[in-house]
Amino acid sequence: MTFTFAFAEKEIEYEGQKFKFRELSVAENDFCADASRDDKGNIDARRMMRVMIAKSIVDPKITIDDLAEMPNRAYLKFAEIVNDLNSPAEDEEEAKND
Repeated sequence: MTFTFAFAEKEIEYEGQKFKFRELSVAENDFCADASRDDKGNIDARRMMRVMIAKSIVDPKITIDDLAEMPNRAYLKFAEIVNDLNSPAEDEEEAKND
């Protein structure tokens, strides 16, 4: 069975530069979790967020190494957007159902 759902997207401007993000697929989210596991199989939440940002950003492409070189406030802004795209607030879902 094939479904075609639209992925949520968000574009921002940060310090004069434009960045476009999109929601991750279930498979991409699984990849992020698997790529973030330590030797004991536990997920490192900080690493998972970095992998999610790198997977979610559409334009310009940014790697995990690129993220490590960014100011923390830029990283936090990107993390906020990725969280919003991949974990919509309950009130957002309720508004759609009204």
